[in-house]
Amino acid sequence: MYLTKIFNKLCLLDNLYPITSFLWRPSTTVMQRNGYYSNFNLKNYMNYIRPFVHVKNDAKNKLFDFSVLSYNVLAQDLLEKNAFLYDWSNVKVLNWDFRKNLLLNEIKEINADIICFQEVQESHLNWFSYNLSNLGYNGVYKKRTHDHCDGCAIYYRNNKFILKEKVTVEYNQPGVNILDRHNVGIVLRLSPRHNDEASFVVSTTHILYNKKRHDVKLAQVHLLLAEIERVSYKGEKKVDDTNVPVYYPIILTGDFNLEPNTAVYDFLINGTLYYSNLQRPTLWSLNYQSTRPSMGNELIPKSLGITENSQHANILDLRKTNNHKRQTNDSLYSELYHSERKNNQVPTQSSDFKCGTGNIYHNFKFSSVYNNTSCSTYHDRWTIVDYIFYTNTDINLRTYMKLPNIAECQRIPAMPNRVCPSDHMPLFAIFNYLID
Repeated sequence: MYLTKIFNKLCLLDNLYPITSFLWRPSTTVMQRNGYYSNFNLKNYMNYIRPFVHVKNDAKNKLFDFSVLSYNVLAQDLLEKNAFLYDWSNVKVLNWDFRKNLLLNEIKEINADIICFQEVQESHLNWFSYNLSNLGYNGVYKKRTHDHCDGCAIYYRNNKFILKEKVTVEYNQPGVNILDRHNVGIVLRLSPRHNDEASFVVSTTHILYNKKRHDVKLAQVHLLLAEIERVSYKGEKKVDDTNVPVYYPIILTGDFNLEPNTAVYDFLINGTLYYSNLQRPTLWSLNYQSTRPSMGNELIPKSLGITENSQHANILDLRKTNNHKRQTNDSLYSELYHSERKNNQVPTQSSDFKCGTGNIYHNFKFSSVYNNTSCSTYHDRWTIVDYIFYTNTDINLRTYMKLPNIAECQRIPAMPNRVCPSDHMPLFAIFNYLID
């Protein structure tokens, strides 16, 4: 890497094309000198690269509109620890004082009702809270566990929503090898102020980055979905003499560090995954040339109390004894470890539940706001790893801010830049909530 950087600097002196990570790529500095990005400004970026797209829907019921922004804002400490990733950016735009002003202007311009952040640096939390409070937001923050500097946050308009429930999720579970990373998530249940019976759930997370450890990513998503299931559960209804769970609408956002062609993404969208015969840790298909072991039948240990259907086994038992209604203190029945939880969990564990079968499922029918050709960041190449998922029950997508495709990304200078304060693009969508 050192030799690469020296070679890059020598190339810039002669207007040659340097390399990064030993891959050939045109130099942003050279391209800027040649006027390649001369028309790149906020107006053109918003009008031609990130225009709003309106979606037709036939909803005729009473509607409640709300908008959601999801944004990995790039923690400054992480930027500075991985400075080699940003050699292509102008040094000025990497400064936090420059980036935070650009970020605040972007937040004001987008003007979302709910903001889901990833990589919010804890030492910058006062800045975020102060400025967003002045704009009328309340917020919930969860720092990554152990000694990490950043975390996730959700801010919501105080004059539009009532916070009914908040849950933070820690994926680090002591003694569980596949869950030894310190990523986190947040799950909130919100209600419109004019109708506090019409709740919906909004969640955000930042899943492990490691490109090889898709087994860890799957386990983290499995835990998050179990907590979302617990918070979003409304009750049950009879369908053909079978009790079927009913849930509040769900918006799930974040930096999932997943591309659309991966097993974990398929699990989120399709609600089912047979992982037993997939390679560990990549979750690639096995073939006769494969030397890696298979995943086997157990993703996470039974001691965590999570069924193969991404539900808490103890809480399922609790619902049965409570006429299929949700009990307000059901978090006490979770077997998951949480560093902030007092030692008041109910000690009994259900032994009669399915797990360790090589299959996992979930009960939600998620759609993605963005299609598979969209790009949200540059990971050795332009790709998408950030998403806004939503369940179609009682929620319709009305409008979203377009993400560029690979060809359109060629017009964007290396991020961060003088228009984009992060190395990820913000995602934004407006939804209609069909209230009875």
